Amino acid sequence: MKKKLAALLAILTMVGTLTACGGGSTSTPAQSTGTKGGSAIAQIVNTYMEADPDTLDPTRADDENKNAIVGEVQEGLVRMHDGKLEAAGAESWTTSKDGLTWTFKLRANKYSDKTAVVAADYVNAVQRIFDPEVNCHNASIFYCIKGGEDFNTGKGKKEDVGVKAPDDKTLVFTLNEALPYFEQLTNFSAITPIKASVTTGAKNSTYGASAEEMVYSGPFYISSWVRGSNIVLKKNPAYWDAENVKLDQINLKLVQEEQTREQMFDQGEIDVLRYARTEYVSKVKAKIDSKDVVLVSGPTPRSSYIAFNNQDKNKIFTNAKVRKAFSLAVDREALVTNIQKKDKAAYGLIPFSINNGDVLYRDKVAEPLLADKSQDPKALLQAGLKELGLDPTAQITVTFLQKNSNNDVKVQGEFYQNQWESKLGVKVKIDTASDSSSFNQSVSKGLYQICQTGWGADYNDPMTFMQCFVTGDGNNPAFFSNAKYDELVNACKTQSDMTTRLAKFTEAEKILVDEQAGIGPLSFTFSKNLVGKRLQGAIINGAGGPAVEYKYASIVG
Repeated sequence: MKKKLAALLAILTMVGTLTACGGGSTSTPAQSTGTKGGSAIAQIVNTYMEADPDTLDPTRADDENKNAIVGEVQEGLVRMHDGKLEAAGAESWTTSKDGLTWTFKLRANKYSDKTAVVAADYVNAVQRIFDPEVNCHNASIFYCIKGGEDFNTGKGKKEDVGVKAPDDKTLVFTLNEALPYFEQLTNFSAITPIKASVTTGAKNSTYGASAEEMVYSGPFYISSWVRGSNIVLKKNPAYWDAENVKLDQINLKLVQEEQTREQMFDQGEIDVLRYARTEYVSKVKAKIDSKDVVLVSGPTPRSSYIAFNNQDKNKIFTNAKVRKAFSLAVDREALVTNIQKKDKAAYGLIPFSINNGDVLYRDKVAEPLLADKSQDPKALLQAGLKELGLDPTAQITVTFLQKNSNNDVKVQGEFYQNQWESKLGVKVKIDTASDSSSFNQSVSKGLYQICQTGWGADYNDPMTFMQCFVTGDGNNPAFFSNAKYDELVNACKTQSDMTTRLAKFTEAEKILVDEQAGIGPLSFTFSKNLVGKRLQGAIINGAGGPAVEYKYASIVG
């Protein structure tokens, strides 16, 4: 699969790799900008966001929509470019022999207000990851940094966190343990510079709520942010690599309905359509064939799954057999074919295009739930209810929380409702969150029984998915907890033997989705992305970086 995809991309782009080749990226062909009818072509991209961000604080950028914006307006130590990490805010770095000390030398860069970016700004950003007041959901991912966990859990001080700035151009990390993937962690939005002056006192917990209060170190800055409507990014002339940024403006309009996005792409109102449905791709085939539209497709490292509240106050989903019954009752092939009309049915957590070392994980590991497809879900439910001391013949009522009232979301919710009621004989009530932000808050607080959610890779390693379900992790929507799972996953953090590591991940994944059924896998993203021919040089990222990287893009005639 890896070789086939490389050949495909050579045809499409002449450069780069798509997500199947290890969570990388693909770029549309770059051409020179020019003039049209004697006038310069306006360097303005029109695109969309699927949800209205509640914050653009890089420390709390916890979904694809937020990261897509933060990745354009901030500059981390490194930046993903055509599937590889390259020097960005840092111009070089070294590692000690034991892998515990990482030293980054910063390049000369400025914020949009023309003040210099200094190492102390990165120190502030890293300390905020662990600051309980900030409540960064990704904090546990960085517990490898010395003193981070203690500060985050109230046992230590921020001054003891293992990140220091010996001078304005030097940043030093001290780790508790040598991680084979630490370099990839430095590509997180959370490790982008933030001046301490803008997060002092009460501003520490509110930073990112408005565009005016923020500082911008990346290729663009937020010119305006109208809640519930749009965000406008403009080129940052103070950015260190500004001469190579061709775009002057990026318009992001809030468009939540997929059908509306399709109509806007038809009419040329947006330049990119991500995760297009198969039937829509077929509809525009003539434009693809004529090269008026570029199709970039392949596996993307994202998983969708049903999250069961393993600490359900009504006790129903505290039982593994009940959870597995609800998981197996969902016809995944019908879901991806008839409802989502895209993607691939999933029977495991780790998606295609994620590597364990140099090997694609899913090429070596069968999806664990496949072996149990033939089990009778109703019999499992009855056995689980009996274990809970409930009458297995009595009808139970459960509540499914859907993330908003959009039509696409509603159709999926009704599909799950029908599957569970018809196959399990239960009553399913559907509650609807007012918006995605409210949904995320309810899930993070455990105020639900069942919901659909998912995860996209932050870096190219199984750990980006497996870490989420370690006991107490801030990104554990199911509140799953299993001592053996924790032991296996934690051992993989420092395991350098990739064969041993693969075996431990394999066992842990089986515990999570099969033996304990903490979640119910639904689908793996196999994305079809459509790009209008006037947009050139844009990069569609897999693991790491904004979903679409516009730093290198331009508009051509």
